Amino acid sequence: MTVRALFTTSALLLQLLLAATSAADQSTCRGIWLFELPCTEPISALMNQVNDWSSDKCQDSQEKCMYEITKESSTYLEIKHTSRRSHKITLISFDLNPPAVPTFCKMRVVSTTTSPNEVTPNDYCLIYNLINGSGLTKARGYREICNKQMCPSKQSATCYNEE
Repeated sequence: MTVRALFTTSALLLQLLLAATSAADQSTCRGIWLFELPCTEPISALMNQVNDWSSDKCQDSQEKCMYEITKESSTYLEIKHTSRRSHKITLISFDLNPPAVPTFCKMRVVSTTTSPNEVTPNDYCLIYNLINGSGLTKARGYREICNKQMCPSKQSATCYNEE
């Protein structure tokens, strides 16, 4: 089996597993992102993006400011986002694990809203905008595994896209 076939098969199995085990909890968003990169590259890119968007001065949208890193290691990153409008707090954890092939990286992401406020920003967009803003959507082997069962807010997501 080729590396690409292994990568594709693993991605499909992960999607089925997550869809089967995901909760319909509206305050939680789960997804998996895959890259043909060592895991040090995505975590570094995300940390740089959070630092760029840590200010309380939003750039183009409410989702591009007020991020802060609350925990970090070589394979884990926890980020807190506070909405400027609603003060809704969202915790986003990025758990990075290299699969069997070390030049690939599997990034499991869980976003949990700790405030009961249903006002924007969309939890899926908080994740996507960080990944997109850091340039990872253009990374070699980029693949997203996320659907409305895994992340209920994805269905209503209209994320800001810089393109």
